Amino acid sequence: MGVMLKSCQADNLIYNRQDDLFSPKFVLAAPLVESNSIALVWYKINDAESYTVELHTDNYYKSLYKSFTVTDTQIFMDDIPYKTQFYIRLRANHADAVHNSQWAYTSALTEERPPYASILNKVEKINIGENEVKVSWIIDAQNPVDSISVEPAINKDVPAVGRYLTAEEILKGEAILTGLEKNTLYNLNVFDNNKPRRYDKPYNQVSFRTAGPSAETIIVTAGMDLDALLRQNNADPAIPEGTEYFLEAGTLFKVTPFEILKGFKLTGGTQGERPQIELNGAWNIAQGSVISSISFENIRFYQTIDASYFFNSGNSWTVDEISIYNCVFNYFKRGFWRHQGSGKYKEIGSFDMSYSTLDEVGGHTGPYGTFVCGSGGADNIKSAVFSNCTFMRDHYQTTDLNRNFKNLFDYGTSAYPIHLEYQNITLYDYAYNRSLINIPSAVGSTLIFKNVLLASASGKVIQAIAANTTTTYGNNYTTTNYLLGASAIQGTELGISAQDLFVNPTQGNLMIKDSNSPIVTNRVGDTRWLP
Repeated sequence: MGVMLKSCQADNLIYNRQDDLFSPKFVLAAPLVESNSIALVWYKINDAESYTVELHTDNYYKSLYKSFTVTDTQIFMDDIPYKTQFYIRLRANHADAVHNSQWAYTSALTEERPPYASILNKVEKINIGENEVKVSWIIDAQNPVDSISVEPAINKDVPAVGRYLTAEEILKGEAILTGLEKNTLYNLNVFDNNKPRRYDKPYNQVSFRTAGPSAETIIVTAGMDLDALLRQNNADPAIPEGTEYFLEAGTLFKVTPFEILKGFKLTGGTQGERPQIELNGAWNIAQGSVISSISFENIRFYQTIDASYFFNSGNSWTVDEISIYNCVFNYFKRGFWRHQGSGKYKEIGSFDMSYSTLDEVGGHTGPYGTFVCGSGGADNIKSAVFSNCTFMRDHYQTTDLNRNFKNLFDYGTSAYPIHLEYQNITLYDYAYNRSLINIPSAVGSTLIFKNVLLASASGKVIQAIAANTTTTYGNNYTTTNYLLGASAIQGTELGISAQDLFVNPTQGNLMIKDSNSPIVTNRVGDTRWLP
């Protein structure tokens, strides 16, 4: 008995639970959700002076959205973001904070926002300066706009910029915002402030990054050892996060990819042929890294290893932004972007790929696919947007069409909601008999599939899609190569084959032959192929 008492005393000294409050218990099995409001009720805890309720957007409770302290045993959290999975925890507070209770946990998904107009246009690079941006929207009398704002997407120390629009700007559907920071990722919105509720005021949101030099720019010329430079600076704490490596046009470098410790940008010069980087391995991100941005622009990458990828990681990490612009990728035979390592949490805030091409890829006996998230449900990609991209010829060096890239995007078993968008995409001779998109478990996601030209014998567009996922289709077209018919993407059948539509597809020339084709007049597919 004495030994038992001694053991209990030791536990009390370690955990100090003697005077702690009991953890609260919820009255209902789940919070009550109505529209974008959440109601929570719990039983009273004796000696509790107050209760703390926290809303987080991740189940690791690292992304606090809002915290409330109340004295009642209920709370009504009104006018919070729509269609957002909130992870909620509740604690009873003692007069002496040392004796606060343990947390009690629950979760809730707010409902989808009622239908609203998507009037804000994507910001093109040509309209982006270092300190200003020119934006435009569709003028619609039923959806008035009276103000505009941009907020930093990553660095919250950077001030937001917003103002009411002038009468002339409202009439033109166009405005210029100044006073922005260089080389900064912003989220842009236009608003109707006559609406009474906060999250009903904005229209659709778009993102852009201002122009300007990175924290440091290093000019890389022909003959320099880019591999050694990248490796040395990756491990050097004196080299700032976000350093840009500017590769002169027409150059060729050989790089053995490594575990990335901090963000960087590889930019190719435009005064001539885009620089080329020969890879003999896949990029990875070091375990536990928190990175602001990784960016690749105007470069041709090609792989020399048979069973490899552009990116392949089994570690846990967080990256705010990954950007790929105007790049070409060849000879990646097993997959392009792969996550693995069951339970290894990986978070990407924004993945943006535009004006880029995957061509002559695949061909391996055991391919994974274009994007494969296989971390056993621990993948959290908040937004992935693909625009003006071409995916083509994915059975490199083989006539076996089954040795192809298996998908465009497979989100695996992840339950984290994702915004997945494909706009102005051309698919040719790609993902033979394979489903393109798989989002089986991420309840409350968004899928946009618009202006897509499907000229391939691919399989179903959607393999599986989670509950409460919003899907938007529009202006999609198929050639006779797609055997399942255009109804699968709520599109239109052209009635001709890829051979008749493109100039020389087997040789990689997907220019549209007929300038009167609806692909041209309606600006469908990767617009770089339009005459």
